[in-house]
Amino acid sequence: MKYCTNCGAKLKDGAKFCTSCGQAIVQKTEPKPVLEEVVAEPQSQQPVVEKQAVTEKVSPQPEPQPKAVEQAEATAQPQPAPAVKTAVVNNEKMKQVAGNYWSWLASACKKPFTPQEGPKYAGAITLLIEGILFGLSIMLLIRKIARAVMSVASALINSFVTPIPTIENRVGFYVFFAFFSITVIVAFVMIGVNYLVEQSFSEAKHPNFVTMINNIAHKSVYLLPLNLLFLLSVMMISDQNLSGMKFSLVVIGLMLAVWTIAILATGYEIVKPKFDRFYATFAIYLVDAIIYYIAYSVLYGAYYEVFKEVIDRLLNN
Repeated sequence: MKYCTNCGAKLKDGAKFCTSCGQAIVQKTEPKPVLEEVVAEPQSQQPVVEKQAVTEKVSPQPEPQPKAVEQAEATAQPQPAPAVKTAVVNNEKMKQVAGNYWSWLASACKKPFTPQEGPKYAGAITLLIEGILFGLSIMLLIRKIARAVMSVASALINSFVTPIPTIENRVGFYVFFAFFSITVIVAFVMIGVNYLVEQSFSEAKHPNFVTMINNIAHKSVYLLPLNLLFLLSVMMISDQNLSGMKFSLVVIGLMLAVWTIAILATGYEIVKPKFDRFYATFAIYLVDAIIYYIAYSVLYGAYYEVFKEVIDRLLNN
């Protein structure tokens, strides 16, 4: 129930004027629950603000790039032992190189004058092996000769004592190294002479010096078994009886023949020669003879002093 604000009379619902005093009645509308809206508004916004604040505080760092992740994982993971892997690779490579070298040797023995493809340094390796075998054989041969001379001298002169350790000490590794070095150096110098002659006398040349080494080593491949035979023959020689040395000298003659044929064959095989092949072959033979003379003159000069010392001590005693 509503009452007039002027006279206090009762008013009907929805009346616009008071029937007693004529006072205009202002219809009061119930206000909306502003408070609720106001209260509700911050309640609805507050979680958003808090959520935004929390989101800002707990916002995750930018994801790392894939490359960085891979690097981090690679660093974290234990790396395999590189030494073991390298050793396995090297072993496989060595087996392959050894197999190729053996095939090259087999083809050279079957057809020495038909060069075959092989490892790049197959010829140099072959010459080094032959030099080692030859130096070892000469060392043993000279030692046996020295011992035979000492035994004969000791039988003739009872007081002969001091020269024995001298000659034994001088005939050892020094002899091996001297003959090995001279043999290998002479071989490479002779091949170098062949290479220069071919460069001068031929229009079609070997690609490089290594190819020339392989070519000549292929032709002279039988020096390898002959050097083994020479070593075995020297080992069978007795210190008291040097009669077995004859066979060793025959083997040395065969080795010289094989090497000479291989060297001179280069002159005959010159393709498109500028001059007759005879002149190229003669030039090779002449220069190689000079090289032989110089090399073995050096060896003779070195060991002449050794044997001279032995003879002098024999005479003095």
